[in-house]
Amino acid sequence: MINTPAVTGEFVGTYIMMTLGLGISVIINYFLYPNGQSRYLTGFYWGISIWIASMIGTGIWNTANFNPLFSIAQGLNQQITWSVVIGEIMVQILATWLASATVHRIWKHWLITLPLNLNFFATVPRRFNHNWYNFFWEAGGTALITINAQLLPLANLPWWVNVTWSSIVMFILITIVAPITGAAFNPTRDLVPREYFSFLISHDYAQWNYAIVPLMGPIVGCGLVMIIKLLI
Repeated sequence: MINTPAVTGEFVGTYIMMTLGLGISVIINYFLYPNGQSRYLTGFYWGISIWIASMIGTGIWNTANFNPLFSIAQGLNQQITWSVVIGEIMVQILATWLASATVHRIWKHWLITLPLNLNFFATVPRRFNHNWYNFFWEAGGTALITINAQLLPLANLPWWVNVTWSSIVMFILITIVAPITGAAFNPTRDLVPREYFSFLISHDYAQWNYAIVPLMGPIVGCGLVMIIKLLI
């Protein structure tokens, strides 16, 4: 039987996180144009978006995965059932699509005044044709986030401390990796907005030839950590 509160929390939290993150990105790029945003600004507003969504999701529904890989990790840890894992992944995808649509609808009149930019929705690397290099950073960053998520429960800290610390970790990693790969660390965070952009804005500019990196990098990074944990 699916845990309805957990699935509800994943839907609401993912929607809040993605709407805030993507929406703030559009606002900042609009007012800074033609200058780009700094890595610290990118890390800060995504960290704040993750923190707000996680505080709401954890405080009300006791869930804040917002990433199919972390839902699967909880399934492997037997913290949630596999029916809940499937439910969480489904609503994470749906919420991310709705967040992309929300941002597009609210800001479309401003977006058309700027050059067409996939980076408002999906991740864009600094250097194309360096997929293995970008893969390493995506996998490594996701591995560190996974290690943090697996170790935090051992500290027996209050939930809001865990949420705040995890958001700080995300801020640091996004600040470091965003200028290199765009810092997905989450297949849904990249692929769903990329598909939205491709379907409703421009297929030609969706850069699907790069999408394998923000898909497989996080999967491999999280997967390696979970395999090592299961082995030891």
